[in-house]
Amino acid sequence: MVFDANADATNAPIPGEQTLVRTADPLPASALPRSDRLLVVSARLHPKRLERFLRESGRDPASATLLSVWPVELDYDGPVDLSGIVHPGDVTGVGMRLVDALSTLSEGDCVATDALGVLNMYCEQDVIFRFFSMMLQKTAGRQLHGVHAVQPGVTLDGALEAQFDRVVDART
Repeated sequence: MVFDANADATNAPIPGEQTLVRTADPLPASALPRSDRLLVVSARLHPKRLERFLRESGRDPASATLLSVWPVELDYDGPVDLSGIVHPGDVTGVGMRLVDALSTLSEGDCVATDALGVLNMYCEQDVIFRFFSMMLQKTAGRQLHGVHAVQPGVTLDGALEAQFDRVVDART
């Protein structure tokens, strides 16, 4: 589901709703609900860029946590909480950090991801399938909004496509 974040609340997604968005933008603003907390699992956003995006969209950067899926260390000292930097080839490490970060969220908060394309470069399809299956189930099960950005041209294999079909409520 994509909605206008500036529209009235009747347009907002229900808790637990998951949206798959095909976009070149790592964090599609129009699909992000207003929530108290935002967890971003990103392979394309530097913390400074996320901080700037949040400020420009009228959100408090201190309400966001970033789990960076980067192949190098990052230097950042700002209001966005950096939950960790995990190499994209370490899906187990990403999953462990994700589970820890999810524990800080409450029903109705939002999880945004953009890491599928990058994980696709580093990992086997079955590993990606297991990771995203776990992430989608935990996100939906905890009644968290999920906004999952996939770059145009990234191909989802049949098993992963089927998992998104079971859990994702809307596609754009």
